[in-house]
Amino acid sequence: MTRPWLWNRRTLGLALLSIALLLGLMLWSAPATNRLNSGSTWHRGPAGYSAWYTSLEQQSIVVQRWQRPVEDLLQQIEDEPASTTTLVQNRPTAPETLLAVLPGIIDEAQVSALLPWMPQWLEAGHRLVVLGTRAPATAAPFSQKLTSEAGPVKIETRRRHALSPEQDVALEDEYGAVVWRQTYGTGELILAATPHLAANAYLESAGNFALLTELVTYGNSRVWVDEYLHGYRDEAAIAAEVGGDSWLHYLARTPLAILAVQALAVTLLALLAFNRRLGQRRTIAAPKVDNSQAYIQALAGVLHKAGSHDFVAQTLSQAERLQLQKKLGLGDTLLPVDYLQKAWESQAGPNAPNLSEILNPPQFQQERQLRSWLKQLQSLHPLTPGGFSKP
Repeated sequence: MTRPWLWNRRTLGLALLSIALLLGLMLWSAPATNRLNSGSTWHRGPAGYSAWYTSLEQQSIVVQRWQRPVEDLLQQIEDEPASTTTLVQNRPTAPETLLAVLPGIIDEAQVSALLPWMPQWLEAGHRLVVLGTRAPATAAPFSQKLTSEAGPVKIETRRRHALSPEQDVALEDEYGAVVWRQTYGTGELILAATPHLAANAYLESAGNFALLTELVTYGNSRVWVDEYLHGYRDEAAIAAEVGGDSWLHYLARTPLAILAVQALAVTLLALLAFNRRLGQRRTIAAPKVDNSQAYIQALAGVLHKAGSHDFVAQTLSQAERLQLQKKLGLGDTLLPVDYLQKAWESQAGPNAPNLSEILNPPQFQQERQLRSWLKQLQSLHPLTPGGFSKP
């Protein structure tokens, strides 16, 4: 009758544990996903660029999302025939423009690690727009509108960049530059101190969208948006990264942290699901309780707390006298201690201890005296079951 109930309880527990693990994985992975989507033209949140991308389509400006490594884009541009470039660009030597919106404010040193292809792209003579390069914080107001050729631009950051002689400003105030440009070999690099220059949060600020559009469409060049940076992959990129459909390739490409969490979840579920005994269950027998011993221990505790040293001494001395008489073969009736001493000496020898001092204890005032007497009482037990051991 109890097996179905136990089975339902086990199933419910497994279901609740699975739900908890799934929720934990979702909460653990959600922040990283949100940071990765920040700046993507597919992201519709405040930090996304979907509204800006839509505004370009409405202006008939062709902007292409790139979902493979930028090295592949460079190779594709180099392999394109000159006639195709002329038809699309109306100028055979027009540079390409690539927009990379960083998923947060990134230090310049980390930008180079995040965009390792950047020198190769610029040295090829192309233009690169990077939004989100870290600049020092200044005393500038956090939120203000700056004047630009494209109109008022709303800026919400105190970070400003101090221009060097080889750099040119695209947006600035008295505290420094927010958007600046510089030549890099034969290419041009445009940097911004905020990754949210034309994010969805500034949909009502037309100057923000217009400024970014002006930066990326300068010179009648083709415009590309790096979506590979935000985790978007086309089928060719996925096949190249995974290298096949086998689970070995999946394990080789999966981050160790995710792999460890998955392995832990599977292990816990397996332990709970398959932790069953072989055969019928056996009820563990309850240990037998010795009532006499339990009574003695309880009584001893009460006497100890009450300080009844005399009662304990009298009770133990009588019990020892009876036990000694039985071993000497003198019966169960209490005999005088003198008579018991003679029988004791006849078997234990003349060096036997004085029973009168041990079996007639005095009144004890302290527990220390009682302990000393108990040691003397224990000295009466060198007897073997067959008789006394001769000295």
